Amino acid sequence: MNTVVQENLFPLGPLLEAKFVKRENRFRAQVALQGEVVPVHVPNSGRMEELLTPGVAVWVSPASGAQRKTAYTLLLVRQGTRLICLNAHLANDLIAFWLAQGILPGFAEAAEIEREKVYGDSRIDFRLKRQNQPCYVEVKSVNLLEGSTARFPDAPTKRGSKHLSQLIRCKEAGMDSAVIFLVMGNAAHDFAVNWKRDPDFGEHLKLAYLAGVEVYVYTCEIHLEGIVYTGTIPLQEEQLWKSMR
Repeated sequence: MNTVVQENLFPLGPLLEAKFVKRENRFRAQVALQGEVVPVHVPNSGRMEELLTPGVAVWVSPASGAQRKTAYTLLLVRQGTRLICLNAHLANDLIAFWLAQGILPGFAEAAEIEREKVYGDSRIDFRLKRQNQPCYVEVKSVNLLEGSTARFPDAPTKRGSKHLSQLIRCKEAGMDSAVIFLVMGNAAHDFAVNWKRDPDFGEHLKLAYLAGVEVYVYTCEIHLEGIVYTGTIPLQEEQLWKSMR
């Protein structure tokens, strides 16, 4: 591992390898771990049907806390030769980590980075400053890959559409706003809206883009040791319109 990768590596902590058994509901599944079937928390409301198949290799992280009903959290799954991160909440931690390092295109000089800030009737993932201008940023975790195209969402998300509406209001109020799509390990070359699953989100993204909300697609590589920022998927305007059919 070279120096740059080490500097950009977000550590994952201790992990245990298991085999996926079945999904009980949106947030709970069963895995075969160390000779027994145990329940695990699934920190992702997406369908992930193409990823979570019986017998596939997964990695779980030990969890604790008085409110926990399971002892483990489902974190990674193997897809071919790659590892995919399933924890949608981890996307925010990754973006915060890389924002602080100043390595994300569009946010190299971000300052005063705050998380979970309320604007209107929504809680937006980040509020920061760029050249003394406030900027609200929402982050979306992308797991679905169709061919070489990463698509979002893989399940309907009224909450996601609501966030885009609030980002539009930020622009109308004279502030900057942006939505970041973080592709969580898939080898994607393009990005598109998943119109089959949620056309309403696509329409909201179209309106946000037209209103001047910035759209970024970042990529990363998953290792058992941690997650590394790898770059961007260039989002040309004609590519965005092509995806919005």
